[in-house]
Amino acid sequence: MQEISLPEPLKLQLKACRTLPSIPAVVLEVLDICQDEDVSIGQVSKVLMRDPALSGKILKVANSPYYGVRSQVTTLERAVTILGINATLSLALSFSLVRGLQNGRRSGFNHHAFWLRCVISAAASRIIGIWANTANHDELFLAGLLQDIGMLVLSEAIPDSYGEIISLTQENHTLLAEMEKKEYGCDHATVGAWLLKRWNLPLNLQMAALASHGEAVGEEELPVFSKCVMLANYIAAVWTQPDTIEATTAAKDKAEEILQISTEQFEDILNDVAQILPEVTENLEINIGGEEFIDRVMDEARGALVELSLHAHQMIQEIELQAKRDELTSLANRAYLNEILPQQFIAAREMSRPFSVLFIDIDRFKSINDTYGHQGGDSILTSVARVLRSCTREFDVVARYGGDEFVILLANTGEKASLHLSRRIQEAVMVHPHMIDEVTKIAVTISVGCATFSADQPFLSANELIEAADRCLYSAKTTGRNRVVSFNQMNSRNISSADCA
Repeated sequence: MQEISLPEPLKLQLKACRTLPSIPAVVLEVLDICQDEDVSIGQVSKVLMRDPALSGKILKVANSPYYGVRSQVTTLERAVTILGINATLSLALSFSLVRGLQNGRRSGFNHHAFWLRCVISAAASRIIGIWANTANHDELFLAGLLQDIGMLVLSEAIPDSYGEIISLTQENHTLLAEMEKKEYGCDHATVGAWLLKRWNLPLNLQMAALASHGEAVGEEELPVFSKCVMLANYIAAVWTQPDTIEATTAAKDKAEEILQISTEQFEDILNDVAQILPEVTENLEINIGGEEFIDRVMDEARGALVELSLHAHQMIQEIELQAKRDELTSLANRAYLNEILPQQFIAAREMSRPFSVLFIDIDRFKSINDTYGHQGGDSILTSVARVLRSCTREFDVVARYGGDEFVILLANTGEKASLHLSRRIQEAVMVHPHMIDEVTKIAVTISVGCATFSADQPFLSANELIEAADRCLYSAKTTGRNRVVSFNQMNSRNISSADCA
Protein backbone atom coordinates (compact mmCIF):
# COMPACT_ATOMS: atom_id res chain seq x y z
CA MET A 1 0.00 0.00 0.00
CA GLN A 2 1.24 3.50 -0.82
CA GLU A 3 2.27 5.87 1.98
CA ILE A 4 -0.65 7.86 3.41
CA SER A 5 0.61 11.41 3.12
CA LEU A 6 -1.25 14.57 4.11
CA PRO A 7 -0.26 18.12 3.16
CA GLU A 8 1.73 19.52 6.08
CA PRO A 9 -0.63 22.46 6.90
CA LEU A 10 -3.60 20.10 7.09
CA LYS A 11 -1.68 17.54 9.15
CA LEU A 12 -0.79 20.24 11.71
CA GLN A 13 -4.44 21.28 11.98
CA LEU A 14 -5.57 17.67 12.49
CA LYS A 15 -2.94 16.95 15.14
CA ALA A 16 -3.88 20.14 16.99
CA CYS A 17 -7.56 19.15 17.14
CA ARG A 18 -8.56 17.77 20.56
CA THR A 19 -11.92 16.40 19.45
CA LEU A 20 -10.91 13.99 16.69
CA PRO A 21 -12.91 10.72 16.64
CA SER A 22 -11.43 8.06 18.92
CA ILE A 23 -11.97 4.40 19.69
CA PRO A 24 -13.59 3.56 23.08
CA ALA A 25 -11.27 2.00 25.66
CA VAL A 26 -13.08 -1.36 25.71
CA VAL A 27 -12.77 -1.78 21.95
CA LEU A 28 -9.12 -0.69 22.06
CA GLU A 29 -8.49 -3.45 24.58
CA VAL A 30 -10.29 -5.99 22.36
CA LEU A 31 -8.19 -4.81 19.43
CA ASP A 32 -5.06 -5.22 21.49
CA ILE A 33 -5.75 -8.75 22.69
CA CYS A 34 -6.85 -9.82 19.21
CA GLN A 35 -3.31 -9.14 18.00
CA ASP A 36 -2.42 -12.39 19.76
CA GLU A 37 -3.15 -15.35 17.46
CA ASP A 38 -3.83 -17.51 20.55
CA VAL A 39 -6.47 -15.21 22.02
CA SER A 40 -9.47 -17.15 23.33
CA ILE A 41 -13.17 -16.50 22.99
CA GLY A 42 -13.34 -16.27 26.77
CA GLN A 43 -10.78 -13.46 26.87
CA VAL A 44 -12.67 -11.44 24.23
CA SER A 45 -15.99 -12.01 26.02
CA LYS A 46 -14.56 -10.98 29.38
CA VAL A 47 -13.40 -7.60 28.03
CA LEU A 48 -16.66 -6.93 26.18
CA MET A 49 -18.71 -7.65 29.31
CA ARG A 50 -17.41 -4.40 30.80
CA ASP A 51 -19.62 -2.55 28.29
CA PRO A 52 -23.22 -3.76 28.86
CA ALA A 53 -24.65 -1.80 25.91
CA LEU A 54 -22.05 -3.22 23.54
CA SER A 55 -22.60 -6.74 24.92
CA GLY A 56 -26.33 -6.38 24.34
CA LYS A 57 -25.79 -5.38 20.72
CA ILE A 58 -23.55 -8.37 20.05
CA LEU A 59 -26.09 -10.74 21.64
CA LYS A 60 -28.83 -9.22 19.50
CA VAL A 61 -26.87 -9.75 16.28
CA ALA A 62 -26.01 -13.33 17.22
CA ASN A 63 -29.75 -14.01 17.63
CA SER A 64 -30.66 -12.36 14.31
CA PRO A 65 -31.98 -14.40 11.34
CA TYR A 66 -28.71 -13.66 9.52
CA TYR A 67 -26.89 -16.27 11.63
CA GLY A 68 -29.81 -18.72 11.80
CA VAL A 69 -29.26 -20.09 15.33
CA ARG A 70 -31.81 -22.70 16.46
CA SER A 71 -31.96 -21.74 20.13
CA GLN A 72 -31.70 -18.33 21.74
CA VAL A 73 -28.18 -17.12 22.48
CA THR A 74 -28.10 -15.93 26.09
CA THR A 75 -24.38 -15.66 26.91
CA LEU A 76 -21.80 -13.35 25.42
CA GLU A 77 -19.30 -16.19 25.12
CA ARG A 78 -21.68 -18.22 22.97
CA ALA A 79 -22.44 -15.11 20.89
CA VAL A 80 -18.71 -14.63 20.21
CA THR A 81 -18.44 -18.33 19.34
CA ILE A 82 -21.25 -18.00 16.76
CA LEU A 83 -19.98 -14.75 15.27
CA GLY A 84 -16.27 -15.54 15.39
CA ILE A 85 -13.60 -13.32 16.92
CA ASN A 86 -12.96 -11.23 13.76
CA ALA A 87 -16.65 -10.61 13.18
CA THR A 88 -17.16 -9.73 16.86
CA LEU A 89 -14.29 -7.25 16.67
CA SER A 90 -15.75 -5.66 13.53
CA LEU A 91 -19.21 -5.42 15.09
CA ALA A 92 -17.82 -4.03 18.36
CA LEU A 93 -15.96 -1.33 16.44
CA SER A 94 -19.05 -0.54 14.36
CA PHE A 95 -21.41 -0.24 17.32
CA SER A 96 -19.05 1.67 19.59
CA LEU A 97 -17.92 4.11 16.88
CA VAL A 98 -21.46 4.94 15.83
CA ARG A 99 -22.51 5.34 19.46
CA GLY A 100 -19.53 7.54 20.26
CA LEU A 101 -19.45 9.61 17.10
CA GLN A 102 -23.15 10.36 16.69
CA ASN A 103 -22.91 12.99 19.40
CA GLY A 104 -21.07 15.49 17.20
CA ARG A 105 -23.08 18.50 16.08
CA ARG A 106 -20.63 20.75 14.27
CA SER A 107 -22.21 23.67 12.48
CA GLY A 108 -22.75 23.14 8.76
CA PHE A 109 -22.21 19.37 8.96
CA ASN A 110 -25.29 17.19 8.44
CA HIS A 111 -24.68 14.26 10.80
CA HIS A 112 -27.91 12.53 9.85
CA ALA A 113 -26.94 12.54 6.15
CA PHE A 114 -23.43 11.36 7.07
CA TRP A 115 -24.59 8.35 9.10
CA LEU A 116 -27.29 7.56 6.57
CA ARG A 117 -24.61 7.23 3.92
CA CYS A 118 -22.28 5.29 6.24
CA VAL A 119 -24.83 2.65 7.22
CA ILE A 120 -25.95 2.10 3.61
CA SER A 121 -22.33 1.81 2.53
CA ALA A 122 -21.70 -0.72 5.32
CA ALA A 123 -24.69 -2.85 4.33
CA ALA A 124 -23.76 -2.64 0.64
CA SER A 125 -20.14 -3.61 1.35
CA ARG A 126 -21.28 -6.78 3.10
CA ILE A 127 -23.74 -7.71 0.32
CA ILE A 128 -21.17 -7.09 -2.42
CA GLY A 129 -18.67 -9.17 -0.47
CA ILE A 130 -21.14 -12.06 -0.35
CA TRP A 131 -21.71 -11.74 -4.09
CA ALA A 132 -17.93 -11.65 -4.72
CA ASN A 133 -17.40 -14.74 -2.50
CA THR A 134 -15.11 -12.98 -0.04
CA ALA A 135 -14.71 -14.57 3.39
CA ASN A 136 -14.64 -11.40 5.53
CA HIS A 137 -18.20 -10.03 5.26
CA ASP A 138 -18.18 -8.41 8.72
CA GLU A 139 -14.85 -6.72 8.08
CA LEU A 140 -16.36 -5.37 4.86
CA PHE A 141 -19.30 -4.05 6.88
CA LEU A 142 -16.86 -2.18 9.12
CA ALA A 143 -14.83 -0.95 6.14
CA GLY A 144 -17.97 0.43 4.51
CA LEU A 145 -18.97 2.11 7.75
CA LEU A 146 -15.55 3.77 8.11
CA GLN A 147 -14.77 4.74 4.52
CA ASP A 148 -16.09 8.30 4.96
CA ILE A 149 -14.82 8.89 8.51
CA GLY A 150 -12.45 11.47 7.08
CA MET A 151 -15.47 13.74 6.71
CA LEU A 152 -15.99 13.65 10.48
CA VAL A 153 -12.29 14.39 11.02
CA LEU A 154 -12.41 17.45 8.76
CA SER A 155 -15.64 18.69 10.30
CA GLU A 156 -14.01 18.58 13.77
CA ALA A 157 -10.63 20.03 12.81
CA ILE A 158 -11.76 22.81 10.44
CA PRO A 159 -15.54 23.13 11.05
CA ASP A 160 -16.20 26.52 9.46
CA SER A 161 -14.27 25.93 6.24
CA TYR A 162 -15.46 22.34 5.84
CA GLY A 163 -19.05 23.22 6.70
CA GLU A 164 -19.06 25.68 3.81
CA ILE A 165 -17.77 23.02 1.38
CA ILE A 166 -20.37 20.50 2.57
CA SER A 167 -23.09 23.09 2.06
CA LEU A 168 -21.90 23.93 -1.47
CA THR A 169 -21.62 20.33 -2.70
CA GLN A 170 -25.20 19.32 -1.77
CA GLU A 171 -24.56 15.61 -1.06
CA ASN A 172 -22.63 15.18 -4.33
CA HIS A 173 -19.67 13.04 -3.22
CA THR A 174 -17.72 13.43 -6.46
CA LEU A 175 -17.92 17.22 -6.28
CA LEU A 176 -17.11 17.08 -2.56
CA ALA A 177 -13.86 15.19 -3.18
CA GLU A 178 -12.87 17.65 -5.93
CA MET A 179 -13.45 20.69 -3.69
CA GLU A 180 -11.61 19.06 -0.77
CA LYS A 181 -8.53 18.47 -2.91
CA LYS A 182 -8.65 22.01 -4.23
CA GLU A 183 -9.00 23.51 -0.75
CA TYR A 184 -6.87 21.17 1.38
CA GLY A 185 -4.62 19.28 -1.05
CA CYS A 186 -6.31 15.91 -0.43
CA ASP A 187 -9.80 14.49 -0.02
CA HIS A 188 -11.59 12.99 2.97
CA ALA A 189 -10.71 9.44 1.79
CA THR A 190 -7.02 10.15 2.39
CA VAL A 191 -7.79 11.83 5.72
CA GLY A 192 -9.87 8.82 6.78
CA ALA A 193 -7.08 6.38 5.89
CA TRP A 194 -4.67 8.54 7.90
CA LEU A 195 -6.92 8.31 10.95
CA LEU A 196 -7.39 4.54 10.64
CA LYS A 197 -3.60 4.20 10.51
CA ARG A 198 -3.32 6.27 13.71
CA TRP A 199 -5.80 3.89 15.31
CA ASN A 200 -3.61 0.99 14.19
CA LEU A 201 -6.53 -0.67 12.42
CA PRO A 202 -5.85 -3.47 9.88
CA LEU A 203 -4.23 -2.53 6.59
CA ASN A 204 -7.22 -3.64 4.48
CA LEU A 205 -9.44 -1.10 6.30
CA GLN A 206 -6.91 1.67 5.64
CA MET A 207 -6.65 0.77 1.95
CA ALA A 208 -10.44 0.54 1.56
CA ALA A 209 -10.84 4.06 2.94
CA LEU A 210 -7.99 5.43 0.83
CA ALA A 211 -9.36 3.92 -2.40
CA SER A 212 -13.06 4.50 -1.72
CA HIS A 213 -13.27 7.13 -4.47
CA GLY A 214 -11.11 5.18 -6.93
CA GLU A 215 -8.40 7.78 -7.29
CA ALA A 216 -5.72 7.32 -4.62
CA VAL A 217 -4.84 3.84 -5.86
CA GLY A 218 -5.15 2.50 -9.41
CA GLU A 219 -8.31 0.37 -9.63
CA GLU A 220 -6.53 -2.41 -11.49
CA GLU A 221 -4.17 -2.81 -8.51
CA LEU A 222 -6.90 -2.99 -5.84
CA PRO A 223 -7.75 -6.19 -3.96
CA VAL A 224 -11.36 -7.36 -4.17
CA PHE A 225 -11.92 -6.17 -0.58
CA SER A 226 -11.25 -2.55 -1.57
CA LYS A 227 -13.27 -2.86 -4.78
CA CYS A 228 -16.29 -4.04 -2.77
CA VAL A 229 -16.06 -0.96 -0.53
CA MET A 230 -15.51 1.36 -3.50
CA LEU A 231 -18.64 0.03 -5.21
CA ALA A 232 -20.56 0.36 -1.92
CA ASN A 233 -19.70 4.07 -2.00
CA TYR A 234 -21.50 4.36 -5.35
CA ILE A 235 -24.46 2.28 -4.18
CA ALA A 236 -24.87 4.46 -1.08
CA ALA A 237 -25.34 7.40 -3.45
CA VAL A 238 -28.43 5.69 -4.90
CA TRP A 239 -30.17 6.28 -1.56
CA THR A 240 -28.57 9.60 -0.64
CA GLN A 241 -28.00 11.60 -3.84
CA PRO A 242 -30.95 13.76 -4.98
CA ASP A 243 -30.86 12.40 -8.55
CA THR A 244 -31.53 8.68 -8.03
CA ILE A 245 -31.40 7.87 -11.74
CA GLU A 246 -28.01 9.54 -12.21
CA ALA A 247 -26.64 7.79 -9.11
CA THR A 248 -28.01 4.40 -10.20
CA THR A 249 -26.46 4.79 -13.64
CA ALA A 250 -23.05 5.64 -12.15
CA ALA A 251 -23.23 2.73 -9.68
CA LYS A 252 -24.26 0.23 -12.35
CA ASP A 253 -21.43 1.34 -14.64
CA LYS A 254 -18.89 1.11 -11.80
CA ALA A 255 -20.17 -2.37 -10.85
CA GLU A 256 -19.56 -3.60 -14.38
CA GLU A 257 -16.20 -1.84 -14.64
CA ILE A 258 -14.50 -3.06 -11.45
CA LEU A 259 -16.29 -6.36 -10.63
CA GLN A 260 -17.89 -7.36 -13.97
CA ILE A 261 -21.37 -7.29 -12.42
CA SER A 262 -24.20 -7.43 -14.97
CA THR A 263 -27.27 -5.19 -14.81
CA GLU A 264 -29.39 -8.11 -13.55
CA GLN A 265 -26.86 -8.97 -10.84
CA PHE A 266 -26.61 -5.31 -9.89
CA GLU A 267 -30.37 -5.11 -9.37
CA ASP A 268 -30.19 -8.23 -7.18
CA ILE A 269 -27.49 -6.54 -5.08
CA LEU A 270 -29.65 -3.43 -4.67
CA ASN A 271 -32.58 -5.59 -3.56
CA ASP A 272 -30.41 -7.46 -1.03
CA VAL A 273 -29.10 -4.18 0.39
CA ALA A 274 -32.66 -2.89 0.75
CA GLN A 275 -33.69 -6.07 2.58
CA ILE A 276 -30.98 -5.90 5.24
CA LEU A 277 -31.07 -2.12 5.78
CA PRO A 278 -33.95 -2.16 8.31
CA GLU A 279 -32.15 -4.68 10.54
CA VAL A 280 -28.77 -2.94 10.18
CA THR A 281 -30.15 0.49 10.98
CA GLU A 282 -32.05 -0.88 13.96
CA ASN A 283 -28.93 -2.55 15.36
CA LEU A 284 -26.90 0.64 14.94
CA GLU A 285 -29.81 2.82 16.11
CA ILE A 286 -29.64 5.00 13.01
CA ASN A 287 -32.90 6.26 11.54
CA ILE A 288 -32.80 6.47 7.74
CA GLY A 289 -36.50 7.05 7.18
CA GLY A 290 -38.04 3.62 7.60
CA GLU A 291 -39.03 0.98 5.06
CA GLU A 292 -41.20 3.48 3.16
CA PHE A 293 -38.08 5.50 2.31
CA ILE A 294 -36.16 2.37 1.29
CA ASP A 295 -39.02 1.16 -0.92
CA ARG A 296 -39.40 4.56 -2.59
CA VAL A 297 -35.73 4.77 -3.52
CA MET A 298 -35.72 1.15 -4.70
CA ASP A 299 -38.67 1.90 -6.99
CA GLU A 300 -36.75 4.84 -8.46
CA ALA A 301 -33.60 2.73 -8.83
CA ARG A 302 -35.51 -0.09 -10.56
CA GLY A 303 -37.06 2.48 -12.89
CA ALA A 304 -33.59 3.79 -13.69
CA LEU A 305 -32.35 0.26 -14.41
CA VAL A 306 -35.32 -0.39 -16.72
CA GLU A 307 -34.55 2.83 -18.61
CA LEU A 308 -30.87 1.88 -18.85
CA SER A 309 -31.75 -1.61 -20.08
CA LEU A 310 -34.09 -0.24 -22.74
CA HIS A 311 -31.51 2.32 -23.82
CA ALA A 312 -28.83 -0.37 -24.05
CA HIS A 313 -31.17 -2.57 -26.09
CA GLN A 314 -31.95 0.31 -28.43
CA MET A 315 -28.25 1.07 -28.81
CA ILE A 316 -27.54 -2.57 -29.69
CA GLN A 317 -30.36 -2.57 -32.22
CA GLU A 318 -29.08 0.68 -33.69
CA ILE A 319 -25.54 -0.69 -33.97
CA GLU A 320 -26.83 -3.88 -35.59
CA LEU A 321 -28.99 -1.83 -37.95
CA GLN A 322 -26.10 0.43 -38.92
CA ALA A 323 -23.99 -2.64 -39.70
CA LYS A 324 -26.64 -3.69 -42.20
CA ARG A 325 -27.11 -0.29 -43.84
CA ASP A 326 -25.39 1.31 -46.78
CA GLU A 327 -23.93 4.55 -45.48
CA LEU A 328 -24.88 6.65 -48.52
CA THR A 329 -28.39 5.43 -49.40
CA SER A 330 -29.53 3.93 -46.05
CA LEU A 331 -30.65 0.83 -47.94
CA ALA A 332 -29.45 -2.61 -46.90
CA ASN A 333 -25.78 -3.13 -47.76
CA ARG A 334 -24.05 -5.89 -49.73
CA ALA A 335 -23.01 -7.76 -46.56
CA TYR A 336 -26.60 -7.96 -45.34
CA LEU A 337 -27.81 -8.97 -48.80
CA ASN A 338 -25.29 -11.83 -48.86
CA GLU A 339 -26.62 -12.93 -45.46
CA ILE A 340 -30.35 -12.69 -46.09
CA LEU A 341 -30.55 -13.92 -49.72
CA PRO A 342 -29.67 -17.58 -48.95
CA GLN A 343 -32.07 -17.57 -45.98
CA GLN A 344 -35.00 -16.34 -48.05
CA PHE A 345 -34.16 -18.68 -50.90
CA ILE A 346 -34.12 -21.74 -48.60
CA ALA A 347 -37.38 -20.65 -46.96
CA ALA A 348 -39.06 -20.30 -50.39
CA ARG A 349 -37.80 -23.71 -51.51
CA GLU A 350 -38.90 -25.46 -48.30
CA MET A 351 -42.35 -23.86 -48.39
CA SER A 352 -42.74 -24.25 -52.18
CA ARG A 353 -43.32 -20.52 -52.56
CA PRO A 354 -42.15 -18.31 -55.45
CA PHE A 355 -39.24 -15.96 -54.79
CA SER A 356 -38.09 -13.20 -57.14
CA VAL A 357 -34.90 -11.15 -57.42
CA LEU A 358 -34.67 -7.81 -59.24
CA PHE A 359 -31.24 -6.60 -60.36
CA ILE A 360 -31.26 -2.85 -61.15
CA ASP A 361 -28.69 -0.54 -62.73
CA ILE A 362 -28.82 3.21 -63.34
CA ASP A 363 -28.45 3.89 -67.07
CA ARG A 364 -25.36 5.85 -68.17
CA PHE A 365 -24.37 6.58 -64.57
CA LYS A 366 -20.73 7.11 -65.57
CA SER A 367 -21.68 10.12 -67.66
CA ILE A 368 -23.56 11.58 -64.68
CA ASN A 369 -20.43 11.23 -62.57
CA ASP A 370 -18.24 12.67 -65.31
CA THR A 371 -20.54 15.67 -65.80
CA TYR A 372 -21.52 16.50 -62.25
CA GLY A 373 -18.75 14.90 -60.20
CA HIS A 374 -18.98 12.24 -57.54
CA GLN A 375 -21.04 14.48 -55.28
CA GLY A 376 -23.64 14.84 -58.04
CA GLY A 377 -23.49 11.08 -58.62
CA ASP A 378 -24.10 10.47 -54.92
CA SER A 379 -27.17 12.71 -55.07
CA ILE A 380 -28.62 10.59 -57.89
CA LEU A 381 -27.85 7.32 -56.08
CA THR A 382 -29.67 8.61 -53.01
CA SER A 383 -32.59 9.85 -55.10
CA VAL A 384 -33.02 6.53 -56.93
CA ALA A 385 -32.75 4.64 -53.63
CA ARG A 386 -35.66 6.67 -52.23
CA VAL A 387 -37.81 5.76 -55.27
CA LEU A 388 -36.97 2.04 -54.94
CA ARG A 389 -37.90 2.04 -51.27
CA SER A 390 -41.14 3.94 -51.88
CA CYS A 391 -42.30 1.43 -54.50
CA THR A 392 -41.70 -1.72 -52.45
CA ARG A 393 -43.37 -3.40 -49.49
CA GLU A 394 -42.07 -2.88 -45.97
CA PHE A 395 -40.80 -6.47 -45.73
CA ASP A 396 -39.10 -6.48 -49.16
CA VAL A 397 -35.30 -6.28 -48.97
CA VAL A 398 -33.95 -3.34 -50.99
CA ALA A 399 -30.15 -3.31 -51.09
CA ARG A 400 -27.35 -1.40 -52.72
CA TYR A 401 -25.28 -4.08 -54.46
CA GLY A 402 -22.38 -1.79 -55.25
CA GLY A 403 -21.65 1.30 -57.38
CA ASP A 404 -24.89 2.17 -59.18
CA GLU A 405 -26.42 -1.32 -58.89
CA PHE A 406 -29.28 -2.33 -56.61
CA VAL A 407 -30.98 -5.62 -55.75
CA ILE A 408 -34.53 -6.18 -54.51
CA LEU A 409 -35.65 -9.47 -52.91
CA LEU A 410 -39.37 -10.22 -53.28
CA ALA A 411 -40.54 -13.06 -51.03
CA ASN A 412 -43.65 -14.99 -52.08
CA THR A 413 -43.72 -13.14 -55.43
CA GLY A 414 -44.05 -14.84 -58.80
CA GLU A 415 -42.70 -13.73 -62.18
CA LYS A 416 -45.85 -11.89 -63.27
CA ALA A 417 -46.05 -9.81 -60.07
CA SER A 418 -42.32 -9.12 -60.10
CA LEU A 419 -42.46 -7.90 -63.72
CA HIS A 420 -45.38 -5.63 -62.83
CA LEU A 421 -43.43 -4.14 -59.90
CA SER A 422 -40.30 -3.77 -62.07
CA ARG A 423 -42.19 -1.71 -64.66
CA ARG A 424 -43.79 0.39 -61.92
CA ILE A 425 -40.35 1.11 -60.44
CA GLN A 426 -38.98 1.89 -63.92
CA GLU A 427 -41.75 4.43 -64.55
CA ALA A 428 -41.44 5.94 -61.05
CA VAL A 429 -37.72 6.55 -61.58
CA MET A 430 -38.40 8.17 -64.97
CA VAL A 431 -40.94 10.69 -63.61
CA HIS A 432 -39.18 11.43 -60.32
CA PRO A 433 -37.46 14.88 -60.12
CA HIS A 434 -33.83 13.86 -59.54
CA MET A 435 -31.89 16.85 -58.22
CA ILE A 436 -28.12 17.18 -58.57
CA ASP A 437 -28.24 20.20 -56.29
CA GLU A 438 -30.86 22.74 -55.22
CA VAL A 439 -31.40 23.99 -58.78
CA THR A 440 -30.14 21.29 -61.18
CA LYS A 441 -32.62 18.56 -62.14
CA ILE A 442 -31.81 15.73 -64.56
CA ALA A 443 -33.68 12.82 -66.13
CA VAL A 444 -32.71 9.34 -64.92
CA THR A 445 -33.67 5.89 -66.23
CA ILE A 446 -32.90 2.38 -65.02
CA SER A 447 -32.56 -1.11 -66.48
CA VAL A 448 -34.00 -4.07 -64.58
CA GLY A 449 -33.28 -7.80 -64.69
CA CYS A 450 -35.80 -10.12 -63.07
CA ALA A 451 -35.43 -13.83 -62.15
CA THR A 452 -37.95 -15.95 -60.23
CA PHE A 453 -37.58 -19.20 -58.34
CA SER A 454 -40.73 -21.28 -58.82
CA ALA A 455 -41.91 -24.76 -59.72
CA ASP A 456 -41.37 -23.83 -63.38
CA GLN A 457 -37.90 -22.34 -62.75
CA PRO A 458 -36.34 -24.43 -59.93
CA PHE A 459 -32.98 -22.71 -59.49
CA LEU A 460 -30.63 -24.85 -57.41
CA SER A 461 -29.21 -22.10 -55.19
CA ALA A 462 -29.50 -18.45 -54.22
CA ASN A 463 -26.30 -17.69 -56.14
CA GLU A 464 -27.74 -19.25 -59.28
CA LEU A 465 -30.90 -17.15 -58.90
CA ILE A 466 -29.11 -13.80 -58.47
CA GLU A 467 -26.71 -14.61 -61.31
CA ALA A 468 -29.75 -15.21 -63.52
CA ALA A 469 -31.16 -11.80 -62.55
CA ASP A 470 -27.75 -10.25 -63.31
CA ARG A 471 -27.75 -11.81 -66.78
CA CYS A 472 -31.26 -10.45 -67.37
CA LEU A 473 -30.01 -6.98 -66.38
CA TYR A 474 -27.18 -7.33 -68.89
CA SER A 475 -29.75 -8.24 -71.51
CA ALA A 476 -31.82 -5.15 -70.68
CA LYS A 477 -28.79 -2.87 -71.01
CA THR A 478 -27.50 -4.42 -74.25
CA THR A 479 -30.90 -4.26 -75.92
CA GLY A 480 -31.54 -0.55 -75.44
CA ARG A 481 -31.53 0.29 -71.67
CA ASN A 482 -34.49 1.76 -69.78
CA ARG A 483 -36.26 -1.58 -69.94
CA VAL A 484 -37.17 -4.68 -67.93
CA VAL A 485 -36.10 -8.19 -68.94
CA SER A 486 -37.21 -11.38 -67.17
CA PHE A 487 -35.42 -14.72 -67.21
CA ASN A 488 -38.06 -16.28 -69.48
CA GLN A 489 -37.95 -13.30 -71.86
CA MET A 490 -34.18 -13.52 -72.07
CA ASN A 491 -34.27 -17.25 -72.82
CA SER A 492 -36.95 -16.75 -75.47
CA ARG A 493 -34.56 -14.37 -77.26
CA ASN A 494 -31.82 -17.05 -77.15
CA ILE A 495 -29.36 -14.88 -75.25
CA SER A 496 -26.86 -17.35 -73.88
CA SER A 497 -24.87 -17.18 -70.67
CA ALA A 498 -21.71 -16.72 -72.72
CA ASP A 499 -23.19 -13.72 -74.47
CA CYS A 500 -24.09 -12.15 -71.13
CA ALA A 501 -20.78 -12.76 -69.41
